[in-house]
Amino acid sequence: METIETYAIPRSTMYTTSRCVVVALMFFGAVAEGQVSNNQSLIGKYFFRQVLLETSSGSTVTQTASASGTLTFDGNGNVTINGTQLSGTAAATPLSGQGTYTVSPGGFVSLLNPLLPSATVNARLGAEGLIGSSTEAGPNVFDLLVALKGPVNGVTNRAMSGPYWVSSLELPNGGIANIRNTNFTLTANGNGGFAETTVSGQANNLGNKLTTQTVGPMSYLLTTDGSGTLTIPAASGLDNTTQLIEGVKNIYLSTDGNFFIGGSTDAGGHGIVVGIKAFAGGPVNSASNSSLNGFYFAAGMSYNTATSTLTSMVGSVNPTSQGTVWDRHTRQSGAALFDANPLTPYSLNADGSGTFTGLAGHIDLAANSQVFSISGVDVSSSATYALYLGDSVLAQSGQTPFLHPLGVFNAANYAPPGYPVSPGEFVSLFGDGLAPGLVQAGGIPFPLALAQTGLTVNGIPAPVYVVSPTQINAVVPYEVTGTTATFVATVGSSSTNAVTLPLAPTAPGVFSINANGLGDGAITHADYSVVSKSSPAKPGEVVVVYLTGLGAVSPTVQDGTAAPANPPATVVALVTATVGGIPVSNIQFNGLSPGSSSLYQLNIQIPPGTPSGPQTLQITTPNGSTSMVDVWVGQ
Repeated sequence: METIETYAIPRSTMYTTSRCVVVALMFFGAVAEGQVSNNQSLIGKYFFRQVLLETSSGSTVTQTASASGTLTFDGNGNVTINGTQLSGTAAATPLSGQGTYTVSPGGFVSLLNPLLPSATVNARLGAEGLIGSSTEAGPNVFDLLVALKGPVNGVTNRAMSGPYWVSSLELPNGGIANIRNTNFTLTANGNGGFAETTVSGQANNLGNKLTTQTVGPMSYLLTTDGSGTLTIPAASGLDNTTQLIEGVKNIYLSTDGNFFIGGSTDAGGHGIVVGIKAFAGGPVNSASNSSLNGFYFAAGMSYNTATSTLTSMVGSVNPTSQGTVWDRHTRQSGAALFDANPLTPYSLNADGSGTFTGLAGHIDLAANSQVFSISGVDVSSSATYALYLGDSVLAQSGQTPFLHPLGVFNAANYAPPGYPVSPGEFVSLFGDGLAPGLVQAGGIPFPLALAQTGLTVNGIPAPVYVVSPTQINAVVPYEVTGTTATFVATVGSSSTNAVTLPLAPTAPGVFSINANGLGDGAITHADYSVVSKSSPAKPGEVVVVYLTGLGAVSPTVQDGTAAPANPPATVVALVTATVGGIPVSNIQFNGLSPGSSSLYQLNIQIPPGTPSGPQTLQITTPNGSTSMVDVWVGQ
């Protein structure tokens, strides 16, 4: 594979990069005919479950609502809602309505909120269903919606057989005082029964302690359309506020039987239950870390009892050999919308269950590797109550020249699809037929086209640094404004499809030595030698961090030109950093690297007392954070 530089880092650093190989992008041409997601991609009847909290301020809950039923999409942007809803402690009432939806290329969906028609759900359409949260509805709305398409042919109880990992996030009688989280195994016998008689989890009003409770024989019943019930009898002396999970839950089985969703319709029975078909284990059907592969969309909801923080999230996940890389677009109580891309190492067992190293959380991957769930249940005592769902993205392709709808990345960290871009940011775009060959800019300033290949962002020509048949590296013009950025490439007389991403004032990403956004960061000593295991930084030393996505600078700099040295162009936004979780108190410089084009640098002092070894570097702006690279520290 050809080697190219992805940015103009000073030559004195002795640092070059190779073209990033994003393994998950192998699905670019996975379908035979050109096709990107659109309204026609979402059609027919979907079963759904939703839970929603409204707050007055912070995490003070004023209203709790849940819904179950069907969403029927017509393929032309119209949806019909039918089902049952719960509000507070009142008995269930019918839910019905009409609304609209929009499916954008890549699988990004805007959908009328079934429980709050004045808002929209920020959703994602994946291989198994629809997941989302109303992150854009304002600071006082927190919810999770999950929908799936039921079986095509009539089913019986035999459609559920073998082990399932069951997770739930429930709020009995509303509010968060009795919030509870479970994660346990149920082995369906194909005849309506389960082998197990215990459930495990934790509850806020039970001391946040991981607990196992013995209940009566549990059962299930499926009807021909894949809907049904899951029954968990109440143990003697326990009710819905003291038992981890109990009662009759309406459930809906996916087309392939690999997962189900559901929840109660009893008064006050708020929450969502999810079942994930486990790997059988053994030599034939055994999971490993590599079973989690390709891009996934994700959505979730959580509450932290230690900080009294509610969170709703929608985003995406890219599993790598070093862990899962996330784009988390979050709405958090008491805070503005925020995008973060942390790296979270994980470990999967043979049955598809696993943990996130160093974090409270349990992951369960379905036997077909298409869908996963995450709960807050994994350690003996946790303050985190959470339920997240992940669903594999749909394959996308198109006629050349073609920009992949999920193939526009921050050129430093390659955060998964949906992570915003920012003015002045270096971006890498992937697709097909983008140029006749590999051509790189001869110097600064960068031209507006190479080999008759150009790029516009919201109609503004972008400086281009390198082009190849499958990749364009360019700079987002500082003049780009608004909440979205639309990219269109031109190849000769032809134009590609348009790809639209969120636009934020800042979207930080730190370059890495391996040029994939992971591992050792692109960080140098004062003499421009690379900080590494063999040449670590010392506590108290000032090092130089190279990154992109820090947005506007002062004085302003023309797109694609060399940054000035006197005076230097400094970043307008507030930027903070931590090393190994320790705040950096001394940032000596924060701006464009003088003499380079569109390359930002931070001169930061390694905090005194920082332990030796590879320490996570986190860079945070008002709009987002990145924590995917390490800086080596020695004494």
